[in-house]
Amino acid sequence: MLIRYFRSVAFLLGLSMLINQAAQAQPAAPIPADWRPAQLSRSLSFDLDSTYTGQRYRIIVGLPHKPAPASGYPTLWMLDGLASFPITEFVRPRPPAANESAAWRAKIGEEPAGLVVAIGYPSGEIIDVNGRALDYTPPLEAGTKTGDLLSARFGGSANFLKFLTLELRPLLAKHFAMDPQRHTLFGFSYGGLFTLNTLSTEPQHFQRYWAASPSLWFGEKHLLKQLPQRLSAMQFAAPTRVMITVGMDEQYPERFATPELQQRLQARAMVDNTRQFARQLGDAKLAGLQLEAQSVAGHDHHDMLLHGARRVVDFAFAP
Repeated sequence: MLIRYFRSVAFLLGLSMLINQAAQAQPAAPIPADWRPAQLSRSLSFDLDSTYTGQRYRIIVGLPHKPAPASGYPTLWMLDGLASFPITEFVRPRPPAANESAAWRAKIGEEPAGLVVAIGYPSGEIIDVNGRALDYTPPLEAGTKTGDLLSARFGGSANFLKFLTLELRPLLAKHFAMDPQRHTLFGFSYGGLFTLNTLSTEPQHFQRYWAASPSLWFGEKHLLKQLPQRLSAMQFAAPTRVMITVGMDEQYPERFATPELQQRLQARAMVDNTRQFARQLGDAKLAGLQLEAQSVAGHDHHDMLLHGARRVVDFAFAP
């Protein structure tokens, strides 16, 4: 019943998006009646209002390819879900196909099953600039400059975390068995900032964290300034894996396209800030924390979304 409901919602949402896109595109000829919205396989979608944030979200659920283990599914929570989830499509474990060869299945081997929950916005924008700026950023002290050139609403991270853990997670847990000790949070840019902020304030909600190109410049390096005092209080009830990544071209490309870009990249210091956070976190030698940090050559900011989203599935579902 639930699956039929989700499919109906997904179809209607997709149809609405298709109609809107068609209206914007102004095609030269009418679109044939039998054309349908593009859909991803083994996925469901629905919209949900939050009482904590006051915002509406578009949720995509990536369905596991086989029944849950006794402990429940490991679950991957992906921010900027309309951008990040499609990248996982060619790496998510799949059930055997009807025309699949035994040799190919033997090569793939036994793949662990997992649930993917991607959180986006019903605007349909793959990166909803204003929605994410509000949800993914922490509150700042009065007078602190955000450094953001695009958005005007910030500071809603605490309410967004409540939405994830107190509204969305219980809703999905009614329909999918989740392993309570295998939740992974993936975030990119502002989403990476949210990921590290959650790790350093309420780490009990997830056991694995992947922060891709975290925007640690936000709020005059607010999170970096807060980290030293937070480290003394950080405790992990279960073993916790953390991956922090940044692209070298985010601060140190071979050449800068314009002087303006050079000034902006150097001011935001993505590589230096990320390395500083990882170094301070590692030097704290916190019990139960397994930390890895990567500075990836030849990758700029948006490359790191692709880099992380296609690798985090294995990171989240591996034993």
